[in-house]
Amino acid sequence: MRKTLTIFAAATAIASGAAVLQLKITVQNKVDNVKEIARQIKQDREAIRVLEAEWAYLTTPQVLQDRSIRFLALMPPRAKQIIAEPSLIPFRPKGLEVEAGEGVLLPAAQKELKSNKGKKTKQTEGQTL
Repeated sequence: MRKTLTIFAAATAIASGAAVLQLKITVQNKVDNVKEIARQIKQDREAIRVLEAEWAYLTTPQVLQDRSIRFLALMPPRAKQIIAEPSLIPFRPKGLEVEAGEGVLLPAAQKELKSNKGKKTKQTEGQTL
């Protein structure tokens, strides 16, 4: 009887030790997962901070003005071009062509337009502003 009780106690101790070892491994895996998630969150926050700084830079008025001049070929509006009442703007009649005027095109585009004024190519025929 004593021998059986000793064997049972030893088996129970081995089973308990194996269960504790399994629990330790599981907890260690969970801790590693939590550390990985925390590292990923830190990287994402850093990336968000960089993107917010980039957004703040790209939306500054000076950068927007530089890009609009560079890509849209428009000059910034002058004070006399701004009107208080938008309803005063007449609609353009259909079929009416608009001549290129100062303040609409960039100086480089105006030079190109003046140099090509005498030459009428197939590309510019029928184009209006």
